[in-house]
Amino acid sequence: MNELGVSVVIPTLNRDEFLYDSINDMLHQDFEKYEILVVDQSDNINEKVEELVKNTPGKIRYFRNLGFKGLPQARNFGWQNAKYEIILYIDDDIRSNEFLIKNHASCYEDPEVGLVGGGIDEQHRGLDAREPSGSFHPWTCTPHRGFASKHDQIVSHVPGGNFSVRKEVMEKVNGVDEVLNVGAALYEETDLSLRIKKLSYKILFKADARLLHLAADTGGCRVLSDIPGYMRGLAHNRSLVITRHLKWYHRMTAFMRLVLLGVSYSRADRSLNPLLATIQGIKAGRKSGLEPAVCGNYRVKE
Repeated sequence: MNELGVSVVIPTLNRDEFLYDSINDMLHQDFEKYEILVVDQSDNINEKVEELVKNTPGKIRYFRNLGFKGLPQARNFGWQNAKYEIILYIDDDIRSNEFLIKNHASCYEDPEVGLVGGGIDEQHRGLDAREPSGSFHPWTCTPHRGFASKHDQIVSHVPGGNFSVRKEVMEKVNGVDEVLNVGAALYEETDLSLRIKKLSYKILFKADARLLHLAADTGGCRVLSDIPGYMRGLAHNRSLVITRHLKWYHRMTAFMRLVLLGVSYSRADRSLNPLLATIQGIKAGRKSGLEPAVCGNYRVKE
């Protein structure tokens, strides 16, 4: 079998101090046929990264001034402009050994595999490693993670900061739904996984395709202080998943669980604002979930 090529896509936003190391680890992979696409939506130019691009001609493609800010848009830009058959998405605040790409690529020797999630360790806290990893509970619309597991297995969804997918599969499902670019862009990888699963592709968790997540406290999709805004975005995105993917009998309990979550945040905040924001998000998310996934055209000529 001919070796598949891999396009590593790194969406980034205001993570100057972490991005350089993340890219540098990708430059030292034990793999031949790959490229690195940096989709930079930052406010300022990252001079260290620009210097890295100059010193490694042909390996890094660095895109700036793209006219959008959003993780779903960045992911769609990445797969649409990728040269190779496999797209590997990683966060901009990670460290990796030299086998990350190889371990992802090996999974696609099975033609039935369409999506692969990799193992994740956290710098500052332990992650849940209980089985099963990547399960999805329809009664509450809860994606269970467990991506610190050391065991390969079939899963229902993948971690957003370390997953790969066939480019042809992204084309079939029309990419990541950009309607989920609300708040912290929660559930965008869950919705993508569930849409791919409906096409009967295998979704695999590969434990050795592992990276360390540094969990930068600034930049990216962080929503730090606006609790109503956070709940509005969470409720919108979760309601979209409930409406699009769950059976009618699962929807009742899942929506109830979501309202109760809004109540708990209102109690903690001593204000009705988080609950009201949750209800607003639910209404908008139910409407969005009745529509097909939205994906812009970002193909560029270099």
